Amino acid sequence: MAMVIVQRSLSAKNLSHAKGASILASYLKMLPFIFIILPGMISRALYPDSVGCVDPEECLRVCGAEVGCSNIAFPKLVIELMPSGLRGLMIAVMMAALMSSLTSIFNSSSTLFTMDIWKKYRAYASERELLLVGRIVTVILVVISVVWIPILQSANSGQLYVYIQSVTSYLAPPVTAVFSLAIFWTRTNEQGAFWGLMVGLVVGVCRMVLEFAFPPPRCGIQDDAPSVLRSVHYLHFAIILCFLSAAVVVVISLLTPPPTEEQ
Repeated sequence: MAMVIVQRSLSAKNLSHAKGASILASYLKMLPFIFIILPGMISRALYPDSVGCVDPEECLRVCGAEVGCSNIAFPKLVIELMPSGLRGLMIAVMMAALMSSLTSIFNSSSTLFTMDIWKKYRAYASERELLLVGRIVTVILVVISVVWIPILQSANSGQLYVYIQSVTSYLAPPVTAVFSLAIFWTRTNEQGAFWGLMVGLVVGVCRMVLEFAFPPPRCGIQDDAPSVLRSVHYLHFAIILCFLSAAVVVVISLLTPPPTEEQ
């Protein structure tokens, strides 16, 4: 995700425009409550038999997922309530946003693999070879994305928004801790940052694997998940993981030589 942000910042006219756009985007992050949660609540109240379905067979008939149909809340509002002209405009906006995000992510991922991994082992690779490898990686990513759809539908009770936030809570806190310490504590060194990221990544991935292995059960079904999974909410886990990563960075940095003045 950071690569996508950097990639778009590079298209700015100058450094001031890039900084301004990043700050504006950070303020827009405070609007999900208005644009995501409230429409979902409205849609659930208006369509309790479809968006708010609880019977697995009924949910499967409505949206093709047994765990719930909350993911169709916003599209159903657009299709059912908006007039024809605005409905087409909104669908076009949604598709444009989806395509923009997908192309940015695929392009960034293939670039990272080609330039940081493939070129490291093939230092004298030609431009044609790098271009071919990038295209192959993009195709592989598309296939993985398609295969991942059933897992996504069954994860987090089928709630796409909760899925996105939970995965972010497992992977983003180590990066946040390292960036914050690197900016505000000059004693942070490369070894501390590396091991802080690695420890945070391992702990976050372990939690994410448990989340996928023990999805929330439907009503009336016994929950066999470990108690630590249900007793610690993913947002609380993000706070714990951030402090854990920061502690590792501080300890390793203090046990290893400090960075030079130039660094």
